Formats: sequence, structure tokens, C-alpha cells
Amino acid sequence: MTDPGTFTAEHRSWQWELALQFEDGSLTADQWNESTLAVVAEWYAKNLPREQAVARYTKAYRQNHHRLTHRLDAHSVHTDDIAALDRVWESLLTRHLDHTHE
Repeated sequence: MTDPGTFTAEHRSWQWELALQFEDGSLTADQWNESTLAVVAEWYAKNLPREQAVARYTKAYRQNHHRLTHRLDAHSVHTDDIAALDRVWESLLTRHLDHTHE
């Protein structure tokens, strides 16, 4: 049985898969929500040094934000949902980083 704390186990987890989708821009419009960002923020906080977590989270958030607000198909994200995420996304990562690195 694989130790859940190992590198391999972490990278096979569904949280890692979600973090990869967040970074590569393959999150769907319906996945773009506070719950998804919280899962990604938690994974970053647990697995990356603080500076790297902030840089990667910020870069991917901005790329996804741009991509999802400029969609050409009928499955666009509601601007109210994006505005709500804009108010909380940084605090999600900060909360997880502060809790993890205490």
C-alpha cells in the first residue's frame, strides 16, 4: 500500500488533478467556483512553499479569469459569479497557507 504522504500518492490525488486543470486552463465553466478554488488553494498550501504557491495560484487564476470571461461559446460564466470569486480568491489561498504553515 502506498503511503498517503508520498510524492506519488499526492500527485495521483483528485486534488492534484484539479490543480493541474486549474493551471493548464482546462477547468470547465461550471467548475469555476469557490469550492474548486478552495480545493486548489489547499493543495498548493500543503505541497508548495508559500512564495511558489502564491505565484502559481495567482498566475493560473488570472489566466482562467481571462479565458472564462472572454468565452465565445454559449457556456460562459456569469459575470456575477466571476465578481464573487474576485472578492474571495486571494483570501482562500491565504487562509490555507496560514493554516498549513503555522
